[in-house]
This record gives sequence, C-alpha cells and structure tokens, in this order.
Amino acid sequence: MNVALVGSNFALKGYLPVIKKIRQLKLKILCNRKISKSKHILSKLSGPIHERNWKNIFINDIDLIILAVPPKIQNQILNYNLKFKKKILFEKPISQNLVSSKKIIQSLKRKKIKSDINLTFLNHELFQKTKNIIKNKKLGKVLSYEVLWNFKSFDLENKIKSWKTVEHQGGGIKNIFLTHVFSYCEFLFGKGKIIDYNLKISNFKNIKYKKSINCILKNKNGVTGKITLFVKKSGFQNHRIVIKCEKGYIRLFTKSKDWTKDFILETYNIKSKIKKIIKEKKLQNFKDGRSNQIFTMIKNFLKKSDYSKIDYCLNAEKLNKTIN
Repeated sequence: MNVALVGSNFALKGYLPVIKKIRQLKLKILCNRKISKSKHILSKLSGPIHERNWKNIFINDIDLIILAVPPKIQNQILNYNLKFKKKILFEKPISQNLVSSKKIIQSLKRKKIKSDINLTFLNHELFQKTKNIIKNKKLGKVLSYEVLWNFKSFDLENKIKSWKTVEHQGGGIKNIFLTHVFSYCEFLFGKGKIIDYNLKISNFKNIKYKKSINCILKNKNGVTGKITLFVKKSGFQNHRIVIKCEKGYIRLFTKSKDWTKDFILETYNIKSKIKKIIKEKKLQNFKDGRSNQIFTMIKNFLKKSDYSKIDYCLNAEKLNKTIN
C-alpha cells in the first residue's frame, strides 16, 4: 500500500518509524516544507520522494494518506480528498472549530471514505483491558470515577508560540488534552454531558490560555466522574484514573515522562481482598511512546475500520465547546 505522509515534526518522529515497521506499507511521498531535513531522511530510504505542496500527492499513485499537520491544514486536506476518496488517517482535533469538524465527518461518512483518527488511549492495551473489566462487570457496576492528569507543555516550557497554545486555531488544553479524556471516558463509561466546571486562566506571550480545568461529567448510564487537568511549564507529571465499583476499584495510572508509556492497571476486590496488577506487555521499540498506539491503530485499520473513534472525538469536541 503506497503511503503519503504529510507533516514535519510529529509526522517524522511519531509516524515515520511506524510506517517503516509495517510491511504492508510503502512510503511513497513525504510532504512538508522542511526540505533539507526531509531530503536527509529520504536519502536513507529507497524510493520515496519529497513534495512541498500537499495537492501534488493526489496526482500520484497513493493508497493511504496520513496527516500530522495543524487543524486548519488538516481540514483543507480532508475536504480536498472528498473527490479523490483516498483512505486517510488523521489527528485530533478534527478541525480548528466544531462546525468544520461536523461538516467534514458528515462528508466522510456520506462518501464512505475509509478513515480513522489517532486517539492514543483508545488504542492502548490497558485502556482496552479496563473496558473489558467494566463491560464484564468483574467488580460489579461502576459507581463513580475520577481522572487526574497534570502534564508539561513543550511549547510553554520552551516559550514557543504556536497553534498548540491558541485555542481558536485548534490548540490549548481543551483541544489537545481534554479531547483525549472525554474520548476515553465515553469509550469506558458511555456518552456523557458536563454538569459543572471551573477554569483557571493564565497568560502566555499576550495570549490567554486555560491553565487548568475541573469538571463533573455525568454519563448516559448515570455514572458521575470528576475530571481535573492542569498544564505546567515543568516538573512532575501524573495521569491517574480511579474507578469505584460495587465490589472494589480499578486504578489505571502512569508517572512516566512519556505520557503513553509505563501504565499500570490495578484491580482490587473488597470481598476477596485480592489485588491484581497488570503491566503493559513488551511494546515495539519506538523512541516516542505514542508510536506504539499508532502502530496498533494502523494494524487495525488495515484489517477493518469504522467511524467509532471519529465519533468519540467529535463528541469530545462538542463537550469542549460547552466549556468557555
């Protein structure tokens, strides 16, 4: 399958190693504006060419397009592809605003374009195991849950002004991080709605950005969850989900600097007093932990695909819109 990879930073460190690892994929085009860096990378590979203009990838023999670009450009490419109907993988947020996101997803479905979105945690082995524990009611019904995620922002830490710090361009804590949380909360507990929230605002290079978000989410089955996110420039990182059930609890957590690695799943049965600890299986040898979930996503995509993860993301973007 001939692949066009569009993007520079995360495309090169997150996606390129995965493409090289999967036998069914053959990189045909690398498209971005970093000409010298891209040509240096391509010189070590046999066959692929560099394109500066993304429209040129559509006149080539390409089976799959992979996007790792800012939301505005992503939306342009997704719309342009509607007449070509190429298989396409893309990042969240879907677009720079909810209206555009809704329109493009409706069009993808109407034209039956095979597509998927990279929602890291939905492709994570231990999140899938957690879903199975909940689904099979091994600890009874879920009563409540709590999410705590504090993380460093590379852009804030290095004083970089980019779309990732500007909310109306698709950046900020809501679009980049809260979308992940709302998506996996729906994946685990069902569709939800926000019943309360509060924000803390800070300034960065004359741009106001949301430094922390606390919200209460009530899911369709009546389960209520408390979500706390805050972004910082440096220091300790932590991501923890605690799920209270009728017969015990489930705890999923990591303290890794690479926030997709080294998760531990812990279950405890109150009656039997049995605690089980499950660690991640040995992963692929990628430098960036996110590549492991991209690997899983693409392998699954090659077998079959539906729009379920895209729907999770769109629903998360709808929830984001209610927080101002």
